Amino acid sequence: MPRIQFTTPDGASGALELDAERMTVGRADDNQLIIADDSVSSHHGEVVFDGSSWTLTDLGSTNGTKIGGTRVEQVSLSPGGAFQLGNVNCVFVGDGEVEEDAYSAPTISVSTPSSGYGSQPYNGRMRTGFGPKVKQKNQGSGLVLTLGVLGILACGAAVFFANQMGVTP
Repeated sequence: MPRIQFTTPDGASGALELDAERMTVGRADDNQLIIADDSVSSHHGEVVFDGSSWTLTDLGSTNGTKIGGTRVEQVSLSPGGAFQLGNVNCVFVGDGEVEEDAYSAPTISVSTPSSGYGSQPYNGRMRTGFGPKVKQKNQGSGLVLTLGVLGILACGAAVFFANQMGVTP
């Protein structure tokens, strides 16, 4: 019986038996083919048998369906064909193909850029614009305001008393 063998990023693996002509694949329990990994959308795709070949169609998933790292909308499943659902590595095994215990997950190499945006580690302390706003403490502005008001009052009192004594400024 044809099946899809998968390996999740944390090392869990399994096989999904393709026993109907039309099946949905995803993380949610209402799919016929379930892969419990966070990178797989709840309703990731649909596997269809048209009488001669199997096809996997992406249903607008968040992390996509990829072949060789390139995002695709549809995959024609052929024996031994590797693809990804989110970050889960998958291989289609047709009728009478490779036994399940002989399966090894496809290797995917990830390169880290030596310069540019992705070369620096992420520093969460440098982020701005997220979370609650922190009110800055005023350092001494209350004291300056109080002294200014007292100065204006002292000038006003001096003018008032000078007018009372008949002195013209």
